[in-house]
Amino acid sequence: MEKQRTARPARLAFPEPVTLLIRPSVVVGLIYLLLLGFFVLARHYSAMDFVHLGTVWGAHNKSGTWGYDGQFYYQIARNPLGAAQFMDNAPYRYQHLLYGLLAWFLSFGQAPLVPYALLCINLFSLVGSVEIVARLLSRHGFSPWFSLALGLYFGQAVGLTFDTTEPFTYFLVGLGLWCLEKKQLTASALWMGLATISREIAVLFPLCLAGYFAWKREWKAATLFTGVGVLPLFAFLGTLALIFGQTGITFTPPLEHIPFAGIFYYRHTPHKFWLLILMILLPTLISLGFLAWDLVHARFSEWTLIWATNLTLMIFLSRFSYLELISSGRVAVGAVLAGILYARKTKNKALLWTLQMYTLTFLVYFLGTLAHLDSFLA
Repeated sequence: MEKQRTARPARLAFPEPVTLLIRPSVVVGLIYLLLLGFFVLARHYSAMDFVHLGTVWGAHNKSGTWGYDGQFYYQIARNPLGAAQFMDNAPYRYQHLLYGLLAWFLSFGQAPLVPYALLCINLFSLVGSVEIVARLLSRHGFSPWFSLALGLYFGQAVGLTFDTTEPFTYFLVGLGLWCLEKKQLTASALWMGLATISREIAVLFPLCLAGYFAWKREWKAATLFTGVGVLPLFAFLGTLALIFGQTGITFTPPLEHIPFAGIFYYRHTPHKFWLLILMILLPTLISLGFLAWDLVHARFSEWTLIWATNLTLMIFLSRFSYLELISSGRVAVGAVLAGILYARKTKNKALLWTLQMYTLTFLVYFLGTLAHLDSFLA
């Protein structure tokens, strides 16, 4: 008789330690740790210096320094209910409540810990968003390394080194997209709804998804993304209006009426203008070329709408958003994320390679900071 062989239990396949370390998210995290280390060692920065706290609002000294937007998130994190007195426009700044509120929670309400919490949230968010996009690419057969375009885009570097909301906001959007990939529509809409309370322009993602689902007559999904992904922002704005008497929406500069007029407004300031051409205008025009080609060939999906709306925002962005190059770079993060996932949807590897031009902007940002160029300073 033949001996019966005892079946061995299947071995679980665990990732090798090396592959856990050599992955885009880890590489991006190490690069940003080096960037922070550069500021600490070369510029003698402390965690507080990344806040860019000005004295005009922080100390009510009208002849003092202006600082930058990170100071307002710092004030929210330091005292969520009493930060208005240290802001240029309280209802507008409170629109971006979630980032500062999370920093307040993680710092246990201890002001000395707030600058560290702000940095840690954004550093974790950068690593997390790259990990999510890398996995989304891998699920469709693309190299996860194409996610570097998002991680090393200079707008993300600005968000980290100036303590602003963009890395955290688009990490929340990324969580929503991951849930969408897994067909968890309620969770997806919820994460995107939270993202809009971190930065209002993130509403373009759930708004476009709601519109696409409505066009496809998928009414349940359309209602879900409208009710959970979009309406919380408007409810929040209404709450701000009740508290402050206004929503703060009008504090932001209006969009231009002519395409790229915001960029060409600075054509007489050569250093800034050519940087805007290199880091904003050219990538946007190239992206529009790819998008137009697909539209001519009748290729349309939900990502067509998402990418197109994010690019449209850049086309008509106000000249005031280009006062510092860092401000326009922050706004464009959504277009970078949308472009990568549009290329994944359309299986366009050429576009994914082209979008790697965004990784070069990190080097330009670093060299510009090293050279103390005004465009990269607040």
